[in-house]
Amino acid sequence: MSFLGNLFKTHVGNVMTSIQTTLVELDPETATEAQIETFSDQLKTASMELAKARMEYQREQKEADAIQALYDQRLQAANILEGQLATAAGDEARTASIQKSMETLVTMLEKMQPDVEREKREAEDAKAIMDDLSKFVEESAETLREARSRLEHARTEMKRAELEKQRAEKRARTTEVLAGIKKNSGSFNVALDAMEKKAQESRIRAEAANTRTELLKPTTVEEADQNISAAMAAASGKPEPGKLGLSERLAALKK
Repeated sequence: MSFLGNLFKTHVGNVMTSIQTTLVELDPETATEAQIETFSDQLKTASMELAKARMEYQREQKEADAIQALYDQRLQAANILEGQLATAAGDEARTASIQKSMETLVTMLEKMQPDVEREKREAEDAKAIMDDLSKFVEESAETLREARSRLEHARTEMKRAELEKQRAEKRARTTEVLAGIKKNSGSFNVALDAMEKKAQESRIRAEAANTRTELLKPTTVEEADQNISAAMAAASGKPEPGKLGLSERLAALKK
């Protein structure tokens, strides 16, 4: 059963890790912010623990200092009594009284020694815990600052990369359009050539028509010379206007 339970826990852990990895890949920025927020919450908890540890250390150190001070005071008092014992030689009552007091103090000091050592160790342990938490909080705060800085840097890089992507896509579209224009420039030139050729042909035909008109048009010499004009009329089979009879002239008017 223990094996199956551990196997199930491992399987669930792997599934959760897989889900977390997928979410991170889908939205790394949000995932990073969530991780930073989680780490920030943990840092707050650690800071509260540090505050408690500092208060605990201060209490333990105060107790250790107090019992050490009392121990030192009693030890000094025992030394004073020991000196008085030397000066009380020959006075049995005084000597007996001082010895009794010294016995009491020395017994108290012997009983206090374990308590003094214990309070000292407890204060040292409390300080070690406080120092460890303090170091952890400092390192965690630095890590959190670095993580936030990296997140801002990553956001900036993502924006820059997106702008570069957009510019690259724009350049690609422009290149594509230019390539299409160059590709179609051949047929475009063919159409222009055809239009220019057609215009040239029209100009040639117009020039030919003008030439024929000029050729068929009577010259000023023919019109000015009556003999040539009469000869041209006779050559065309038309009688001269002055030599027509009345009937012919009337018939000409009816046409």
